[in-house]
Amino acid sequence: MPVLLVLGLATLFLGLVLFFVWFGYIMAIIKALLPLGFITCGAVAAYLGWEEKKERERPAMDFSTPDEASRYQAEAKAYQERINEIRVT
Repeated sequence: MPVLLVLGLATLFLGLVLFFVWFGYIMAIIKALLPLGFITCGAVAAYLGWEEKKERERPAMDFSTPDEASRYQAEAKAYQERINEIRVT
């Protein structure tokens, strides 16, 4: 038999035995980490909700009409020219 197969089966057996021997400790760790997980998930959800709220309040750029697109192009060109002026000086 290949060495890795034997080592894998031995490790699996040892892991199962230790799981049942230390089951109380494992449950204590899970009980201790569960509130931390809820706090972390709640904080992430609140942050993402806040960011989504801010995104909805921000006006969307509309490029569907030629006027809007040309206005944004002119604005971008003006910014690029200003950047080039700053680089030169």
